Amino acid sequence: MTQSAKTATNFDLSSLHILRNEIGSVLKDAEVHLREFYDDPDQAPLLLDSANNLSQLSAIFKLIAFNGAGLLAENLSASYTLLHGNADGDEDENEILMTDISEAIMLLDRYVEFVLLKETPEPALLLPIINKLGEHLGHAVIESTTLNQNINSVIIADPQANYASLSTLGLNVRALTQAYRAGLSVMLENKDGVISDDERQKLDGMTKACALIAQHSDTLFWQSAKTITQNIANDLPLSHAKKRILVYLEQQFSDYLPIEDRRFAEMVSFACNKNKDFATLANQKYALNRVSDTKFSEMQRFLFGPNREITDTLNNLIQEQIETIKQKVDKFVRASNGMGEIGDMVSIDDIKAELNTLSQTMTLLELTDASQALTAASAQVSGWQNPTLEDLDTFLDKLLVAENAAIFLAKSHTPGAVKLPLHNREISLHQLDTSSLHQLDTSYETLVKEARSNLTAATLALTDYIADSNRDIMNLQNTPEMIRQVAGAAAFLRLSAISAQLYLLARRLENGLLDKVKTSPDNELIRISNAWADVLVAADFEFENFEENRPTNEQSILISQNSLNQLVA
Repeated sequence: MTQSAKTATNFDLSSLHILRNEIGSVLKDAEVHLREFYDDPDQAPLLLDSANNLSQLSAIFKLIAFNGAGLLAENLSASYTLLHGNADGDEDENEILMTDISEAIMLLDRYVEFVLLKETPEPALLLPIINKLGEHLGHAVIESTTLNQNINSVIIADPQANYASLSTLGLNVRALTQAYRAGLSVMLENKDGVISDDERQKLDGMTKACALIAQHSDTLFWQSAKTITQNIANDLPLSHAKKRILVYLEQQFSDYLPIEDRRFAEMVSFACNKNKDFATLANQKYALNRVSDTKFSEMQRFLFGPNREITDTLNNLIQEQIETIKQKVDKFVRASNGMGEIGDMVSIDDIKAELNTLSQTMTLLELTDASQALTAASAQVSGWQNPTLEDLDTFLDKLLVAENAAIFLAKSHTPGAVKLPLHNREISLHQLDTSSLHQLDTSYETLVKEARSNLTAATLALTDYIADSNRDIMNLQNTPEMIRQVAGAAAFLRLSAISAQLYLLARRLENGLLDKVKTSPDNELIRISNAWADVLVAADFEFENFEENRPTNEQSILISQNSLNQLVA
């Protein structure tokens, strides 16, 4: 995740990435229709087109739990309808409404970009503009506490602090796990809501297991587990979504998955919907959907700051200015060595002026390290008469800090573009055998390409083995090492879930699975190969997501994990 502190949320980020272009088109059309109506009131029917599109957008936002955005789109739709109805009304009132609509469109567009970058929604950022439109519509003012209680998305700011490993609570983990699993098997198999006395006893054991854990851990995770398993027999038969959450809960009895998994947030959401008292407690005690005032202020500055288009333009202008400085330095060095041409003379003052101007620009952009590096470069050239190669290397390293800062600024406003954090902004990327962040990104791309090539080779080896009537197991002997190499690449790129799955697959292949493949009948071989292929395909999909700046697809990870479980059983 790109945010500094990990969160858990049931918000569907993957869908937002897929929809981003369509969202942009709807908002752009709404902006154009508003402008055309302003220029020509006869274009009022266009307002209803936008109202309809925004209404559909609101429904989609609510479907993916993109709260705040869903409410704002709903208010925008109603505002367009209101404006259409008042097309012949008071011009001053209409102009005020149009101004507020225009602001709302801009903020919704920025908010989508913000969430794609930070990967966590913060609906309260939109509350002022929601209420501003609501005033036109005659709606009551919405308070932030009310907004948090009414939204169906859940954001857990610090999942780790809201969870306690069962192994740390001093309880009989084995007995609790067995009791939970006995009840879980009843839940998963029930299709009609009818249960026997024996099955009810197992469900009661499941409930008591979670209640006992909750007595020893006041964390949000176990309190939610207690809530969703209370009177669980009344919820039968369960939906697929609830079954998935209960399976996830069973896995966490053994700390099987990272606690930042979105199913933590989904479990809390189910618990809040099941018990309103728990929902109130969760909001008050565990600060659901709330961030600190400092963090919220940072988010506000980002939301109202420069957007991607502006930062891309700034980066291009800064790179051009840096190139101009390099050319002037080159001319100065040539002249100092008697190699300059007439008309190419450049003074130290010219170079210093360029550096000082660029330093001031960096200060305005709050790129302090870059500004200081340029100031130091300006001081350095003041003493130049006949600079040495060492002088030039030192000077170029200072320029490199500014160059990288501008690139990083642009990337920080491009969803998924910052592949890995640059922990030291002052480090010369020459020390990493690269000359720019672009080359660093290229190394990531090369790593992904090689990893995907290994995955393809492993898949082909499996396919060839199945197709070969002789079934020569030697064709598969290299696959564990190939998969282990891909796992290492995934770990380096922080694709932790895929890395762990691939490492486990490689170990399983070496520790008996290849021997099992060799002796298995066709039907068993097909089962093993399908599960094996699921893991490889999911890994390839995640590398593709990395290439395309898309977030992790939780569904593919889940399918891969289920298939891997079959292989390690």
